[in-house]
Amino acid sequence: MMALFCVLLTLTLFSYLAVCDYVIPKPQYEEILVPRFGNATLPCQFSFIEGTYDLGFSWHREDIIEEIEVEDLYAYIQQTYEYKEPQLVYSFHKDKEDFEEQDYNYHGRVRVDTSEVSEGDLTLHLTNVDYPDEALYTCKAISPHGKGETKLKLMIQEEEEPPVEMETIDNVTVARCVSAGWYKVPIVRWLNRREEDISENSTMVVLEEMQNGSHRVSSTLTGVKSHEIYRCLIRDVKKARRARTVYRKLKKGALREYGEF
Repeated sequence: MMALFCVLLTLTLFSYLAVCDYVIPKPQYEEILVPRFGNATLPCQFSFIEGTYDLGFSWHREDIIEEIEVEDLYAYIQQTYEYKEPQLVYSFHKDKEDFEEQDYNYHGRVRVDTSEVSEGDLTLHLTNVDYPDEALYTCKAISPHGKGETKLKLMIQEEEEPPVEMETIDNVTVARCVSAGWYKVPIVRWLNRREEDISENSTMVVLEEMQNGSHRVSSTLTGVKSHEIYRCLIRDVKKARRARTVYRKLKKGALREYGEF
């Protein structure tokens, strides 16, 4: 019985892929890049908002969907799809904030400036952002004067490139950069205009340390030349697992291997 099911499914997939070459483009969302352990600002404004008495609005998050191609038909057939309801990040109705149904991962970490809400500004501020916070965030609002929806994609900035400043220390010119983000195990790379790695001439010091063990750092490069261009790149060696919903899709042409069905 299982073999017959696989045969029918294979033939159905083959017929569909053979006649359908049009692919619906994926929706594009504005991407907000935030340094790890930094603070995120997710803008949301609606012109129809006139006061807060009859206004209701909320922020929800949903996982980013990642598709991977597979050539194994059976692996494609056997995958399971787990639909996850969007999680409530922030809610406002009846002229006040409502945290009763808020997802516990956002307790004490989100804020909306309620003094700006009556002017239509529903911007969400999220603190201490990490990889599990990467998601699609939706802002929805409804009032007697209209309704609207905005969706943003929040991503952790993989590698920071802070501005480089030239300084003079003990009559010696050096290049210096300071991280805006926070890093568990920071690595600083220095490059010249030819993209050559000259990090061996640099030192790094910790400026601040958080209770969770993340650091904000500064790096100084010596042996610099006034006419040269330098780049400072900072990344974290220690990364947490990304939050993703993964769907497998069959690689185009893979069904030819199952022609015996």
